[in-house]
Amino acid sequence: MTNAGGTSSTSGESVVVAHHQRLICEAIAGILDRAGFTVMAQADTERDLLRLGMQHRPDIALVDCDIPGVAPDTILALIERLPDVAVVMLTHPQSADALLPILQAGARGYLSVNLSSKEFVESLRMLARGDIVVSQEMADGMKTELADQASKIKDDVSGREREVLQLICEGATNREIAEKLIVSEHTVKVHLRNILNKLNLRNRQQIAAYAVQEGLVTEIKSDDVSESAP
Repeated sequence: MTNAGGTSSTSGESVVVAHHQRLICEAIAGILDRAGFTVMAQADTERDLLRLGMQHRPDIALVDCDIPGVAPDTILALIERLPDVAVVMLTHPQSADALLPILQAGARGYLSVNLSSKEFVESLRMLARGDIVVSQEMADGMKTELADQASKIKDDVSGREREVLQLICEGATNREIAEKLIVSEHTVKVHLRNILNKLNLRNRQQIAAYAVQEGLVTEIKSDDVSESAP
């Protein structure tokens, strides 16, 4: 489906609408048209989305998540070809596991199909002004799931690793940690490497900040955490 055309937009935002259901695609195009956007084209396949995007170079690409083949790689490919396009996904509320890869690929928004037409239009206007837009119910779901993930990560940190964390926050060197815990420096380095991997951190400074922020240790007693990790 490749229906191009539309009325002239008073604010200049042009849109390519991609949805796997033709009737819904036409309904969305109608809403946008009446709101003053210029609907350049409609697509119902991943291939048409990429082709029509290149052909019309819209300000906004509104993409249904359920189009077969649409994935983070699709969004990345579209943005690489059209760096100025603002990609916004239209979908049922999903988990953070589904949302985050799309946002990480460069999408600027995630809108729920449960929005009213007024909320939908206002979200796209915010997007056109440069904002990142995520429907509230989806944002709430992402916060909850990300908090759960963070809690699971903290639970993965062992008791001995927490001891290492505390000593790092006190400014202890690897040798001092080894002496305190009566282990070898090699063992300390293994613990540090495991901590960095589990918490997705890069160095001792980040370890110390994260440990205090997340309540894994009591406090930082020294600013001397500059020894490279691990």
